[in-house]
Amino acid sequence: CKPLFTICVKLFDIKALFLVKLIAMKNLIADMKANRYVAGVRQVNRHLLEKKIKKVYLATDCEKDFEKKVLAHFKTCGVKVEVCGTRQEFAKLCNIEVLCAVIGILS
Repeated sequence: CKPLFTICVKLFDIKALFLVKLIAMKNLIADMKANRYVAGVRQVNRHLLEKKIKKVYLATDCEKDFEKKVLAHFKTCGVKVEVCGTRQEFAKLCNIEVLCAVIGILS
């Protein structure tokens, strides 16, 4: 009985995590429709220096050391960061041919 309970709890956690990521992707799409945005680390960083970024979306499949640096950098700048989607999904959303790890929503 206990192993079945453990399996059910793990399945619930996976389902909850999937729903959280799905909601974050819906938020990203809504933000991209409602606001202007920039794609890519260089573009986001350039607009961040001009204090034009209000929110940043980071892909889940980027390298872990890159993710740590980006999260630390944007949090010190006071920008909200959400982690969702993949680089390939970001590229499709931005209609670009190269993979994209970061999308910045302009204020």
